[in-house]
This record gives sequence, C-alpha cells and structure tokens, in this order.
Amino acid sequence: MKAAISIPIGVACLLAAVPSLSHHSFTAEFDVNRPVEVTGTVTNVEWTNPHAWFYVDVEGDDGAVRNWAIELLGINTLYRRGWTRDRVKPGDVVTVTGFGARDGSTTANASTVILTSTGETLWEALAGDRR
Repeated sequence: MKAAISIPIGVACLLAAVPSLSHHSFTAEFDVNRPVEVTGTVTNVEWTNPHAWFYVDVEGDDGAVRNWAIELLGINTLYRRGWTRDRVKPGDVVTVTGFGARDGSTTANASTVILTSTGETLWEALAGDRR
C-alpha cells in the first residue's frame, strides 16, 4: 500500500519541480515615459507564449535600418479579439505606436498597429491590457 501511494506523490513532486515560463509585468520591461512610433516592414512573426511578437525593419533618420521587436499580448487573448497567426505577415508595412523598452533597445510594446497601405487599425490595446 505504501508503494502505491508513494509513486503518485513522487510523480507530483517531479512535476512541481519543472520550471515554468517567467512572465514579467509591463512596467518591469517597458517605460510609459518612452512613447515610440515606428513605421516599417514586418520581417517575422512569432506566435508564442507568454506573448506574441513581430519584428519590423525601420529606417532611422540617419538612414540605418534597425529591426524592432514589437510585443503584443498572449495568443489566447489575441485569438479572442480576432487575431490569427497571419493577421500581420512578413512584407506588410505597418505603423506601430507603443512604449519602448526600459533598456533603450529597439523593443516596444504595441498600443496600436496600423496597416499603412489601407490605414486599417489591426490592433488597439484596451484599458487594462498592460499590467
């Protein structure tokens, strides 16, 4: 009887030891005092947890092209709001407004994503999205 009970307990202990994905708050990563607006060509889309990301090549005032990493919400929330994996595709030209990373890198959290060719708003953050 003791062996039958100890096996499930041992399995539970092993599962509890598996590391989980870390999820940081918006304010830990992004600075609301660093608003950004970038326009560029989508190069890649990552449909991952805990957040979806897409990458945009943006030409700076100096003519240099920098690749921006743009964070969205988790894919379940995106699905509930009508987004799918191909809502933004490589080659699309978009304008993104949002907030830049605290470390000053070319990373931002999107408030809006607008398809430049049509003016269609593809994404608009709702109150309470940033925690």
